[in-house]
Amino acid sequence: MPDSTTLKIGDRIRITGVPIADLQQREREIQTNAEMAGWTADSIERIIQQTPIVQISRIDEYGCVWYDATVTGSDGREEEHSLIVYDDDTWEYVGSG
Repeated sequence: MPDSTTLKIGDRIRITGVPIADLQQREREIQTNAEMAGWTADSIERIIQQTPIVQISRIDEYGCVWYDATVTGSDGREEEHSLIVYDDDTWEYVGSG
């Protein structure tokens, strides 16, 4: 399993899957008829389809690693997303910036 603590700003990673927590959140939101149910999981799926290789943009004060991605949404509009990199098997290291 990759270790996000080894990543640096500018490193490139490939997003390969949706974190289980986001998939579970989508299921809960669908069951409760929440507005925009599954938005995070849906966004990550679009990132995987459109631009799976992303660049690490920042590391916050808690050591969490973040990337930014721009994709075309289901309505055809451009969407900008800022998402955290988890210590799981949903990404792989590609190279340094």
